[in-house]
Amino acid sequence: MNRYFLVIIACAALFFAACQETKEDAKTPLTEKDLYRSIGEEIPFETGMAWIDFHKQREFSKGRLDSLPTCEVTAEKVKAMLSSVENLVGVAFHYGIDDFGQSHILVIPVNESMELWSLVPNRIMLDANTGLEINQDLAYSWAERFKTSNPSEIWYHFFGKKVFDEMSALPYFERVDIERATNSEEMSPELLLVIWNEGQTSLGRTAAVYGTVYDASNACPPCATI
Repeated sequence: MNRYFLVIIACAALFFAACQETKEDAKTPLTEKDLYRSIGEEIPFETGMAWIDFHKQREFSKGRLDSLPTCEVTAEKVKAMLSSVENLVGVAFHYGIDDFGQSHILVIPVNESMELWSLVPNRIMLDANTGLEINQDLAYSWAERFKTSNPSEIWYHFFGKKVFDEMSALPYFERVDIERATNSEEMSPELLLVIWNEGQTSLGRTAAVYGTVYDASNACPPCATI
């Protein structure tokens, strides 16, 4: 009987210790960087498509046909960009204007320094208009030109690492389309990340996954990075 009694006591002690550890973990506050890593979320595909169409209609009605460049990056380039920095917190999608006045979207991975333009060895930045890498000095000059020309506009959208972890796990992730959109209810500007399932069938909506859309970025200003 003594042996069984000791086993019961040992199990109870382990259970109590596990509960205490769980309580201590729950008390541990999330850091600011942890919160930034969680910025962004998936939204219904149909909602994303409606917002993109609504934005295009508004831009066309204003005669801003050149403000809607095609922006996409392959999965291979995205993964290389994400892995080019240690301790990734997220990615900034910064608007830019080149020397010819053409609008661009610049894709910039951000580490725990939370500095957008710090010199990070081997960091890869991308020009979403071409899907290719871009030199940091050139990207900076384009971003500054946009900020100077649009001081009261949104300069960039920041998505946390969690979104890219989810994106990379999608079996149909071959590229990401970066789309400007407008929330038709709140009339707020949005930037959507769209991953198309180009292998989906048309055998009914329950059998077809047309793609995945991510929204809820942090729009700067106010800025997540310095």
